[in-house]
Amino acid sequence: MVIDELGQVIRRTPVLTLANGLSLARLILLVPISLLLWKDGSSVPVTAIVLICVGWLSDGLDGMAARRLHQISELGKILDPVADKIFVLVLLIVLTVVRDFPVWLLIVIIPRDLAILWGGVFLARRRKTIEQSGLWGKITTNVLMATVVSYLAGWNILMPWLLAAVLFSLVVSTWQYARIFLRALGTST
Repeated sequence: MVIDELGQVIRRTPVLTLANGLSLARLILLVPISLLLWKDGSSVPVTAIVLICVGWLSDGLDGMAARRLHQISELGKILDPVADKIFVLVLLIVLTVVRDFPVWLLIVIIPRDLAILWGGVFLARRRKTIEQSGLWGKITTNVLMATVVSYLAGWNILMPWLLAAVLFSLVVSTWQYARIFLRALGTST
């Protein structure tokens, strides 16, 4: 039922766009990145860091392409943030399992992202429209990506600052998404 309703919303706008292709490409990049990080044990292959940066760059390019080419679509409003969350989450899982990345970050991010996903689906069903990502959600994704790249590059001196920035941006973006959700429900915050 939820899938059918979301499908009706998505069908109202273009599906095959450059922006949506970039979002999908970001997900496809996870395969070689994960394999490179998994197989190379203690050393960090430069190729993995480059592919992560390409995926990170595609996150900014898909939104820019959608706006400049007038290809903003309902599917893109869903695909871009979901691709971001999957990209970051898979990277964090692989890094936690293979590279001793701090597990507490996963413990914080997974329930938060599930709540945001649930709220987005709820609002899409209720309002028959898709909410776009907020500014702080984008900032959080960028800070997380900077943290991942710094961790892999061995820039340990930056890690305490970046992890503090991640926590701060997670709190602010969660608050922002909660406000959007409550406002959409007609509740003032």
